[in-house]
Order: sequence, then C-alpha cells, then structure tokens
Amino acid sequence: MKIAALETMSANTILSSPVKPRDLVQAAKKRGYEAVALTDVDFSFGLPEFYQAAKEAGIKPILGLSARLSGLVDDQRRYDLVFLAKNQAGYEALMRLSSAACIQTDDLQSDRVLTPGQVKKYFHDLVVIVPASPASELRMMFDQGMSVEEGCRYVEALAGLLDESCDLYLGVYASLILQDYDDYVQQLAAALADKNGDKSPNFQPGLVAVEDVRYLDPEDQFLVKVMDAIKHKRVMSSQEITEKIAEKGSHALAPAQDLADRCQKYGLEAALENSWVIASKCQAEIPFQKPQLPVFAQNVCPTSGEYLAQLANAGLKRIAASLPPARQAEYQKRLDYELQVIHQMGFDDYFLIVADIVANCRKQGVLLGPGRGSAAGSLVAYALDITRVDPLKYGLLFERFLNPARSTMPDIDLDFTSEGQKVAIDYVYRKYGQVARPGQGSDRVARILALTALKAKSALDRVGEVFGLKPLAIAKLKQAMGQQTRLKQAYDQELAFRSLLSASPLNRLVYQTALRLEDLPADTGTHAPGVVISQDSLAARTGLMKGKETPLWTVQQTKEYVEKYGLLKIDFLVLTNLEFFGKVVKRIQAEGIKLVPEQIPLDDPATYRLFQRGQTSLIFQFGSGEMQKFLRQLHPETFADLCAMTALYRPGPKDSIPDYIARKHGKQAVVYPDPSLAPILQETYGYFVYQEQIIQAAQAYAGFSLAQADIFRRAISKKNARLLQDERQRFIKGAKQMGKSAEQAGHVFDQIAPFADYGFNKSHAVAYSLFSYWEAYLEVHFPREFFVEMLDQSRGKDREQAINDARQLGVAVFGPDINQSKSTFSLVNGRICVGFKSILGLSRELIAAITGMPKPITSFDDFLGKLEPDLRKEQALRSLIEAGAFDSLGEDRNELLATLSDRLDNAKLSLDSPMLQQILSIKPYTGEKARPDQKIAMELKAMGFTVTVPLLLQAKLNLGPRFKAGNFSQLPVGGRGSVIAEYKESRDWVAKRGRNAGAPGTNAAFFDGQSQEWVTLFPEAYQRYRQLLKPGGIYLLDLVKKEDNYKQREYSLELRALKALSGKEIAAAKKTREEGEAVTDIQQRRVEKYFDQHYQDMKRLADFSLKEEANAIAQLRSFRIKPDKHGEEMATTIFADSTGSYKVMIFAEQLARLHPDLVQGGYYVLRLEAIKGYPDPSQLEFKLYQLKQFHLRS
Repeated sequence: MKIAALETMSANTILSSPVKPRDLVQAAKKRGYEAVALTDVDFSFGLPEFYQAAKEAGIKPILGLSARLSGLVDDQRRYDLVFLAKNQAGYEALMRLSSAACIQTDDLQSDRVLTPGQVKKYFHDLVVIVPASPASELRMMFDQGMSVEEGCRYVEALAGLLDESCDLYLGVYASLILQDYDDYVQQLAAALADKNGDKSPNFQPGLVAVEDVRYLDPEDQFLVKVMDAIKHKRVMSSQEITEKIAEKGSHALAPAQDLADRCQKYGLEAALENSWVIASKCQAEIPFQKPQLPVFAQNVCPTSGEYLAQLANAGLKRIAASLPPARQAEYQKRLDYELQVIHQMGFDDYFLIVADIVANCRKQGVLLGPGRGSAAGSLVAYALDITRVDPLKYGLLFERFLNPARSTMPDIDLDFTSEGQKVAIDYVYRKYGQVARPGQGSDRVARILALTALKAKSALDRVGEVFGLKPLAIAKLKQAMGQQTRLKQAYDQELAFRSLLSASPLNRLVYQTALRLEDLPADTGTHAPGVVISQDSLAARTGLMKGKETPLWTVQQTKEYVEKYGLLKIDFLVLTNLEFFGKVVKRIQAEGIKLVPEQIPLDDPATYRLFQRGQTSLIFQFGSGEMQKFLRQLHPETFADLCAMTALYRPGPKDSIPDYIARKHGKQAVVYPDPSLAPILQETYGYFVYQEQIIQAAQAYAGFSLAQADIFRRAISKKNARLLQDERQRFIKGAKQMGKSAEQAGHVFDQIAPFADYGFNKSHAVAYSLFSYWEAYLEVHFPREFFVEMLDQSRGKDREQAINDARQLGVAVFGPDINQSKSTFSLVNGRICVGFKSILGLSRELIAAITGMPKPITSFDDFLGKLEPDLRKEQALRSLIEAGAFDSLGEDRNELLATLSDRLDNAKLSLDSPMLQQILSIKPYTGEKARPDQKIAMELKAMGFTVTVPLLLQAKLNLGPRFKAGNFSQLPVGGRGSVIAEYKESRDWVAKRGRNAGAPGTNAAFFDGQSQEWVTLFPEAYQRYRQLLKPGGIYLLDLVKKEDNYKQREYSLELRALKALSGKEIAAAKKTREEGEAVTDIQQRRVEKYFDQHYQDMKRLADFSLKEEANAIAQLRSFRIKPDKHGEEMATTIFADSTGSYKVMIFAEQLARLHPDLVQGGYYVLRLEAIKGYPDPSQLEFKLYQLKQFHLRS
C-alpha cells in the first residue's frame, strides 16, 4: 500500500517545530512514505525548499498549508483546516488564502482571524481535510459531547462553502486514545452518506488517516516545549524540564509500516488508503519559471526594444559627442551589440524600468553611486545614465554582466542614501504598484522576506533564559566559544567551552538543546534593499504578508527563491559612505562652489599623495591599517593602481600584494604566462587580478567568444576536478586551432586556473574605486567640509582618529564653545567646533537653551544667570565644564569644578539678580590649573573622545622641525632619519648567535600618529634604553630603515639612538614656537609699516581684487617644487602678511630665474596678480611675476 503523510509542520511555522523541510523529506523517504505534504500554519515560505528537496529525493511533494478560521459553530474561536493544492489553480488559491491571513498583522504571535465568508472565494481546486487534532472544530464538538446530528450539520455547513472542484475529507487518527473519536467520525460519515446521496460528493466526505506531525521522533517533543517557552518568554522550572525531557510525544513522523499496522488494528485501512488517493489528486507544482518581466508602459515606439534602442542611442550621442569619429564608431558598435543581446534575452523592459527609476531619482535630486558590480560593464547602462562609469574607457566587459550563453536575469544593484532609497521605493510603489488608493498594500510591488535564524550564541541566549540560567552564566558560555560561530565547532575546538559544559549538567543540556535549534528560523523580517515588481498577482504566485515596511507588503519568499519564480527583483542598497559623501557635497555646494562628482579629475596629484601616505583611514575600502601599509608600499600614481588594490585586498589574492608591489617598482621581473597575453596583463604586471582578464585571455589564446570565455571562467572557478579537466581539454583544443601547441596551451591553462576563483570583478573594482577616489579628493581639497561631516557621524575612538587626520591636513578642531558651538559639529570661522550633542548627559532642553541663549556669554556666572533655574542640573554642568565649553572665556576647568556647588547656591540665592551675584562671593580657588593630561581625561569622560591636542601631536608640531623628524613612511629604504613617536609595547627576544649570543633584545612598537611600526633594539641598544621605555611615553627615535626580503613589508627598522621627550620639554618648545610666531607677526607689521611710509603702491594680500596686479610685502612660509604638465619645474608657495597666508604660484619661466633666491622665512617684495583659487574658486590665489628679497635690520 502506498502511503502519504498529509499533515506535517516544519520550522517555518516559527518556533513551533524543529523540523527543517529538507529533513522532513529525507525522513519521510527513509520511513517508507511515497508522498509527503507540507502544511505549515498560514505561511507558505517553506514550500520551495520542501518542493525542491522532495524532487531531489524522489518522493512526491504535496503543497499545502493549515489555516485557522473562525468556527462555523463557535465563531468566537479559531479552528484548523488543512488545505492541499490539487493543481495550479489550487496552488494559486492556496497562496491567496495564505495572503489573506498573513497581511492582517506583522506580529507572528498575534491571532490572524479569517472568517469562512472572507475566504470562501479561494475554496476551489483544493483538498480540504478536517484534522483529528484538538485544534479542529469537529474534534471540539466531539469533546464537548455534541451529537452525530450536530456534527453532520457542521460538515454540511463546511461543504456548502466549497466549490465543486474541492474534495472534503474528515481526518481520523489511529490510536486507542482517539478510538471513540474515530468511531464518532465514522458514524457521522455514514449518516451523511445516507442523508446526502443525491448531493455533491463534499456532502458525503471520505475519511483519511492523518498524523499531525510536528517533529520527527517522539523524544523531540521536548524541543517543541522549549520553543514554546522561547516564543512566550517563559522560564521552565527544573521539575518541568526533567518531566518533559522524559516524555515521548505523539506528533512524530511514524514509519509508514507502523502507521499501516495501527490503522489495521483500529479498522482504518480504508482511511489510510485514502491518503494515497488524495496524493494522486494533488499535482500542483511550485511555479518556478524563466523571468516574467512587467511590460514598461510607453506610447513612443511600437515595442519596448525599439524604445530602449532610441533612449540608448540618444544617450550615446551625449556621452560620445567629444570623441573622434573612429572612437564613436567603436562605441556605436558596442552599443548595437549590447542592445541585440538584451533584446534576444528578453530584457528590454528590465532596462527601461531601471532607467525610469534612476531618472526619476536624479530628477528629484537623489544622489546615487557611480555603479556597482558587473552592471558597470554595460554601455547601455552608461548611456541610459543608470551608471556613471564608461566601460570602454576602463576595458570592462558586457559579457561579465549579461551573457547570451547563460540565461540568467541581469542584476543592476543601485547604491543610495537612506533618504534616496525611500524616494526610489516610493516611486516604484506609486508607478508600478497599481494600488487603488495611497497607503494600501500592492499586489504587484512588494518587499522581500528575510528569515532571522537562531545563530549559535543567540540559541544559547534563548535556551539559557528559558532554562533559568543566570545572565552571567550565559555570558560565560558565549565568551568561551571564542571566535567560533558554530556550536559544534566551539565544542570541538575550544577547551574552555567544553570545560564549562562538563562542569554543569544544566550547561550541557543548554548546549545540546541549543545545538538542535541552531539555524532554525526565529523571526521574519524584510530583506533591506530588495523590491519585487510583477506583472501579475504576487498574492497568487508567492503569497504576501504584512511586514514592517508599510505600506508595501512582503512576498512570502526569500531572495534566494524570488528570481526562481521569474520575478523582477531590484536591490536599492543603502551605502553609508554615499550618505556621508552626499552631505559633504551639499556643504560645498552651499558655499557657492559648483562641484559635480563626475567632473572630478582623476589625475589630481594631491589626491594620490593622500593614498601614497596611506592616510586613508576614513576612505571607503581603503581604511584598514593593513591596506594603508600596502598603499604606502605601492605608492599609487594612477587610477589603475587603486583599482588593482581594491581587487587584490581580499583573502587569497592579498598574499600576492607584496610581489605585485615589487613588480610595480621594478624589484621583481614581470613574467607573463605567454607573450601573447602581455597586452591583457600589462596593467597588472603579469598577474591575473580581474575576472575580465581571464575572459580576455581565453578569447585571445584559445579563440573563445567572450560569451564562451565567461562560461569557461565560471566553470574553472568551481574547482570541480571533472569540470577542470573538461575545460582544460576544451581550452587546449581551441588554442591548437589558434596555432599553439598542446604543451604550450596546457602550460597557459595551468597558469590561468588558480586565478579563476580569486579574480575580482573589474567592473565593481572600477566603480567602487572611483567612489573611493571621489571621497579622497574631497578630504584633500575640502577638508573642513569633509571632517565636519565625518566627525558628526562618527563616535568615540573613531572621532579621535578623524580629529587626528583633520589636524594632519591643517584643519583646526576645537572643543565645544559656549558662545560658538551649535548642537552638532559645525564650521566656525574656518575651524571645526564640537557640538553640544557630543557631550554625554545633556538634555535636548538644555542644548536648545544654550544655543538659543543671548550671546556673548562673558563668564560662567553670566551663563548661570542666563540659564533657567530648572535647567541648572549639577551633573550636566559638570559635563559642560569637563568638555571644555568654558575654556574660551578664560575659565579654568579645575576651578569651575571645585567651585560649582557654591556658584549654583549663589545663583539660587541671588534670584538671578546681577547685583546680588556680585555681593555674594565664593571661596577663592587655590588649587592647580587643569593640565593637558587632566583635560584629556575629562574630555574622555564627558564625550568619549578628546580634542585637547595629544602629547604626541604637540611634540611633532613643536619639536619636529627642530629635529627634522618625519613619519615612518617618509624614511627611505637604506636611509637614516628621525621620527617622533609614542611607545606602545615590546616583544623581547634573546640573540641566538654572534658576539651577543644569549643577550636580550626587543622589538618595540611605536606609533607616529599615522601608523604603528615595530622597531628592532639589538642587545646594545636594548641595554642602553630599556629603562627609558614607558608605555604612552613620547620619544625621538634615530632609525635606520634596511631592506629585508624576509619580512612581508620588505624592510626593517633598527634603533640607533633614543631620547625621551618630557611634557615640560614639549610645553617649552610650544611656548618658544608661539613666541617666535608672535615675533614674526611683529616683524611683519613693522616691515609693512616701513613700506607704507616709503612706498604708495603696496597692498595687503587680503585687499587684492580678482585679476588685480599689484605689489605686496610678505614672508615666504613654505615652497614646493613640482613638474608642470609639460614636465618643467614650477613652485607652489605659501606667502603670509598680516592679513593671512595665501598660495602663490611661480610658473616655470619665473622659477628658472628666481629659484636660488627662495629662502624659507625670508621677506620679499612681490609683484602679483590675484587669480581664482583651485579647487575653491571663492578663495584667491596669486600668480607671481617678480620677486625681490628684503633683509630686515634690527
């Protein structure tokens, strides 16, 4: 006898079953069933996995669900009915039924109430089973002693709701406990057959044996009890745990033969035979299909293909207008080819829809990223303004994006800000959603389901809580897992974890239970970026549910299955860095500067210098310490260098970076797998860095078409031995046809194959490197705007890093100022001020009062007098003082903190009268003023970061010039120089050979404000300086940088001498520098006064008008020689007078005459013309015509 399991629940009935759909299928197959149904409660998202697993296992899948409807007899309660789809119409009815239930609420624990009248229209092409469980209304009627006649009336009422295409069955359960119920149902069926012989078969329902399976084995009932406790946040007592663990449940999947034996014992053989009768009727399948795209609505052209071609060609005219004719023809040929492929694959409407969405966003001022992924390789996408990357300029391949040889949906992911994402999704909802009224969910546009699984530590949390484990004990278990992310891995590899389990039976039980629940769904959510657009009803195809993202509903399928249903999925991704970038651009544009990201020059030397210094901690993709180290070694000079680093900096390829750098600098020979591949691999020094290079190599060497070459790349990347051998033979065969020998071809294949899995998508590398470059350009040329936004969005130590970077680029950052700060970080007179929101513990009311307070505030007591009495909270005022908000008033922090209570008392007693405040006095403060180290501690307490200039930075600023000290990265290999750095830690060692054998030495870590390096102290140096080394101490290091091929960084740093720099020495140097600057300022004014008295045509630099030519007297502060665009030397200088410092350009012709006369610190009479500044045209710069040094006399 063939038997089917018709009522089964999986883990997709959230926290009600521990059974994964695939495990259910495997168990049913193993236990002798010929068919199995999945009937989760209300939701359908487990069906695709179940269906695929059943097909693979060779067991018949039956698509179903259990729905809870208000009763026909007792309409105040909900009761279960099981629905199985007979055919595709039945499948659609099933999905609509599920949708009707699931769009009611997004709370999984809430009751979803459906009345039979609401969903009667979906009762067609279904098998409907009244279960035998207590959740069935018929079972309730029996348990309450209702008669067979009353039971008949219930069945007749139910049958009256069903279309004639439905089949109604009454469930029975073969068990001694339910024998009386089974007899009742048999009597009821017989009575109905006698009574309704002339009516529809549904009025004479058959019986079917059902089991109500919720777990696989009887002992798994304990897991269901635990899941129920988790769901209802209930703690199980130790007695309950002991009892439940010993119980055997009755909802297991019994072996088919056991079920047959029981049915025979209780006279239910016919009911069991009906399980296969029902299975035979159920032929519905999951509607997996090729892409079914919505048709883009337009009335311009007869077809979507013609309209797409029209738009793309119009875009091409715009972008290729400035190109020479031959190049234009190349672009046209590529565009025509892409359009042909797009049309042949049926994706015209896809491009039109995406282009429409992007165009609307750009029209509304939404900032989008330049592109991402392989879509940047499409000229059509570029011509439609979907992407902002020219694929021909960077050698990007269309076939990597869309290949006619493999039928997959194109995938254009779009990067947005969070606000931009809302604008885009709202537009899609309004235009493509076909909603009857705003705010209503759509049956054509929906979000995508995401399932939140119980991960290892989360499972420990949940199980530990319901077992009554203390939070500290749970935390210890999680901590003992170390870096492991799986419970079994933690048990196998972490001794501390095993020890905790061995020490406590309860810990052991928590682990064993959590292990069984690991990876099961615990909640539903929304796939953040994804939106589905459909031409037909989503409710009928995938089912819909209510999610958090109103008004849109959510399809009841995850992103893994959405495309298998043939649905159009578009990802609207939020890129945090783009959000930041957009805010910086808006600040710049608000100052009247027209900045268009796409017009930023990609050959800007200053931007590349930022990358060369590795000063990229805040730059997208280039922020890690290791990446910064590689950048300093690589010394990138072109955009191609940046793209290569983006592609190489990943596990696997990262190991080849040192060799790549060595090849770039000529320290290692560039070797090609074959000379014919040199044109392809030249830009990456003989390495396969990009997937596109593998495709091009297969085309050039083996004669593959680009489409075939992409298939080849994908095949060999899978590392399947049989596939590799097949592709090897295919490659050799193609190469032989190109005139290569089999031996040569085999060698080249063996060179290509290892890179196939590591090669990076060049289109993505170019698109994201472009965005990274844009960010770096803003940091270099608009540092104030860049850092004020960066500081506003960063937190804690990240802010300290940003402040440090800002200061290195000459941006002044000051703490909160009671007179000038706003609520957030702001620019005040060209410097960045910390906002009051950064101070911990300040209420919104206090911040509003401070920013709205009449200014200026002249003293702390003046501030108290202006502050409303109910806002004078001592702790909040302490935080303001500790953050330095009153420093600019000349108030000392220690004094204010010591006298705060007295000042508050006086303010209260004086009733805010200034006269009384003057009369009331406070005890004079006799303590010390706040030192820099105290200020730093206060700021860390009040804000979590510090703005007081760290001692290291003070030392570099005030002593660096004296000792000619630079950074580690500035030391040339083979050279010697000085670095001021902070000592961090040491790793001691013992010399093994030589005259110092047995003597200790150390490798000491020093931080120079930009990077940390290990410095070797050999035994003599270690013996001399070991007592001086204190963590946090500042030191002047005399170093030698030696080439060392045994180290990954290819150099070593050796200490020759060390000097400790004390706080007093640094403070004295600061005082000397400031006095020197003051003397310089006095000298400057004296010089200007002299020239004003003796000459009539001298102007201050700030008084020049644009294009005005005149004379000035100024001091040369700095100058830098560099090549101009013709390769000739020019100079960029900074000259200063009493009105400020300005950039003065000395071009090649003048520099040839004047160079020997340039002395830093010297005073000069200048003949200048004022010109527009770059990159900020609102700032004047100057062009030098003549120069003569002026010597001061005492």
